[in-house]
Amino acid sequence: MYWMTLRQHRMQLLVTLGLLAAFGVVLLVHGIGTASATEGLTGHALEEALGSRQDVLLAVIGWFPVLPALIGVFWGAPVLSREYERGTHLLAWTQSVSRRRWVLTKLGVLALLVTLAGLALGLMVDAWIGVGGARVEQRFGDTAVFTTSGVAAAGWWLFAFMLGASAGALFRRLLPAMAVTIAVFVVALWLFMVNRGEYATPERFVSDITAPMAFPEGSVPAGGAWLDDRGVEVSDDAVAGVCADEGRDTYLPCMAEEGYRTVNYLHRADQYWRFQWTEAGLLLGAALVLGGVGYHRGTRASVR
Repeated sequence: MYWMTLRQHRMQLLVTLGLLAAFGVVLLVHGIGTASATEGLTGHALEEALGSRQDVLLAVIGWFPVLPALIGVFWGAPVLSREYERGTHLLAWTQSVSRRRWVLTKLGVLALLVTLAGLALGLMVDAWIGVGGARVEQRFGDTAVFTTSGVAAAGWWLFAFMLGASAGALFRRLLPAMAVTIAVFVVALWLFMVNRGEYATPERFVSDITAPMAFPEGSVPAGGAWLDDRGVEVSDDAVAGVCADEGRDTYLPCMAEEGYRTVNYLHRADQYWRFQWTEAGLLLGAALVLGGVGYHRGTRASVR
């Protein structure tokens, strides 16, 4: 049964391994080139060199968050729906293999392979980040970098696979399963993007409103921080609207005199892995639920 599952899906496996190997070579070459180009540089020159090299590769991986959707469409959706469409599940059920073993083996083996492939991608991107010196706001706030790196990448690949498999088990037709997989994945990715800052309580820093990017000395660690949100607060004795008639050059100084301050909410750089494991855990939970749906539907489908 294990060999049959691998044989049935060998094309997806070979294509995925080939693409991962090619991307790994690109990252390796880029990382070696970055290390060579930045050797001996410090300060602004180092930042400029890293920035120019990062921009090129970030433009390439900017579309990588959609990769898990392709896993759901080409790995997950056909697993059960194609069997139902072709009627080959009837042949499988007449053999010594039970329905439960048939479904569990197909979902379990492929889910393991997908997760390992996603983890390999995440580790490669993390290694590149270490060499390329990606800024904190890229590691946290850049959807392409965060979704494609670390353990979150494995979580997204597993989630997308189980989403496609459950859609295939529910609709029993390949094209509807693919459409539902893409639609639900896009919604899920958007929800995670807009709520990622909720994984941890941000630290609050108050600064002069005339210099909104200035933080108290020593408050932000050397590793930097991700700016999650920014707002303006006013002291209790400030009068709202008192600066409404001021000009452009005097508006901010007037607000500062009246007690208005800039409030910044930051996530420190050392929380990166907390965010990664939190997102991976949420995706794992969702994948288990979807896997349960696919298993329940697959083992109770009518024989016709």
